[in-house]
Amino acid sequence: MNQPPKGIQDWVNALESGRFKTWLRGVLGALVLLGITAMYLFTEARNFSNPEAMEMAQVGRNLAMGRGYTTHLIRPLSVQLLRDRLIERKENQAGFLQKPHPDLHNPPVYPVMLGVLFKVLPEKMRFGFPSDVARQRPWPEMMITALNFIWFGIGVGWVFRLGSRLFDPSVGWMAAALYGGTEIFWRFSSNGLPTPFLMVLVLALADVLTRLDESGAELAPGVVPPVARPLRLAGLAGLVIGIGFLTRYAFGWLLVPAVLWILATHVRRWGVVLVCLLMFALVAGPWVGRNYHLSGRLLGTSYSALASGTETFPESRLERHLRQPPQLPDLTEMRVKFAVNAADLLRNEVPRLGGNWITFFFVAGLMLPFRNARLRRLRWFTVGSLGLLFCVEALGRTHWASLVPVVNGGNQMVLLSPLIFLFGTSLFISLLESTEFGHPLFRRLFVGVAWAVMSLPLLTSILPPRTYPLVEPTYRPDIVRELTAYVEPGELMMSDVPWSVAWYGDRDCIWLPLWVRDEGGEDFFAINDFERRVAALYISPFTAEAPLRLVGTKDFVWGRFYFDALLRRNLPSGFPLVNAYEDSARAGHLFLADKKRW
Repeated sequence: MNQPPKGIQDWVNALESGRFKTWLRGVLGALVLLGITAMYLFTEARNFSNPEAMEMAQVGRNLAMGRGYTTHLIRPLSVQLLRDRLIERKENQAGFLQKPHPDLHNPPVYPVMLGVLFKVLPEKMRFGFPSDVARQRPWPEMMITALNFIWFGIGVGWVFRLGSRLFDPSVGWMAAALYGGTEIFWRFSSNGLPTPFLMVLVLALADVLTRLDESGAELAPGVVPPVARPLRLAGLAGLVIGIGFLTRYAFGWLLVPAVLWILATHVRRWGVVLVCLLMFALVAGPWVGRNYHLSGRLLGTSYSALASGTETFPESRLERHLRQPPQLPDLTEMRVKFAVNAADLLRNEVPRLGGNWITFFFVAGLMLPFRNARLRRLRWFTVGSLGLLFCVEALGRTHWASLVPVVNGGNQMVLLSPLIFLFGTSLFISLLESTEFGHPLFRRLFVGVAWAVMSLPLLTSILPPRTYPLVEPTYRPDIVRELTAYVEPGELMMSDVPWSVAWYGDRDCIWLPLWVRDEGGEDFFAINDFERRVAALYISPFTAEAPLRLVGTKDFVWGRFYFDALLRRNLPSGFPLVNAYEDSARAGHLFLADKKRW
């Protein structure tokens, strides 16, 4: 039985070895992480620049305020799907756009998580703005960032735990330190995306699968293991993948390598696979059923990611369709999209995968076999999952990837970074063990310098000069809040940045349809005259900057409208929003209303 240290010598020995040494290192590591976090938040973190982050945040706030799983961001595509589904079910479709709009785009786990966060926070933390938006972030975004940094910290701890169990404590410590010192993960955490949480789920899945692999390895050859523990672990694997699927739909593809892992490694393969699949279906089934009931699509409007970026539907064109488009992309267009995106990923994303140079050790380590069969299988699971998510990312890539490079919800391969770090660090430590340093102190100094070099992007980012949080010029929280205040909560706005209006302004806002006026019904008047009256139109610099590259294309419609209204003071005949807010034009923001509201 371990006795607590009594004298000074006992304390010195305890600090140099055993659990006290591990505990002390953990406390010091946590303090360093907290210190760097504080410096990063005050010097580098910026306002949300991802439309996905703003969209999920406003859905979470709606949940916290008792509005149900509804959204202020209304896609014309979701209007189309809801209307067609009501017609198919022979239900009354009159006034359906007057009601709270169900969200058909985002899976529920992350918005629900944010809803719980907003529920326990005071009112100031839901809507509060600082006095100086150029120097301070809005309170709600700071709270979401804090939540994501908690998941990031859990990920750091889990990397250490998994590395220590599968390799040895030195690998666990170094991998956790590198994971915590990688700047791209900090940007994901501060930008409001669920990526830090999904990385924790990847670590949990790897932990469960390796324990499932161990469940039969401890027995003598030819002995069938007991059924309870493998089935329990298989159910847990299905649960983890199901939760990931309900956080980001693309995560569900990891079910494929997980099932192949089980089939290749476990003697009770069929029963274990069946339990894993059943658990995944139980978790994901109700939500998929809800989507199909409302829209006739298992994944709601998120299927548009496959067609976006093709010749038929460039950028966000499909999501802005009010009517069923005459044709969908054919197989040739999909192949072209995959080829173009795959080439871009190979040139730009794959070489900097994980945002840390330890990735090169992972690639080099693929040439070296592991004696441990379990580690060999886990590495091939990582490589196979990486290849699968590469294909998923290339096919599902949208124009947001170019508007917000790297740090966006379409970046799927980054989810496997924790496992890549573990294998890369294992090779680094192996090379370190075979090197003579002469004294342990020199070895520790080398490890510290190596960590600092690999973490230079993070360390240099927190040095002066400070990066101010305001994202210019597209998303101005103060301007959006001022303009939306002129619209009553029950009224509808229209905008080119509806995610910004929904998040900062807390107003219903429909995305710009394809045309201002169109005989086919894909226009402003189809919404204003037949669905729901539009009280105000807000066009931001997001559209003002686009015409230079859209002149002469079919997507120049609203760019021409913007310049005609702002520069020529000319509006289409019969356009009902004729009252312009002059003060908004000073910053390139166009605000038109049905009457003078200011």
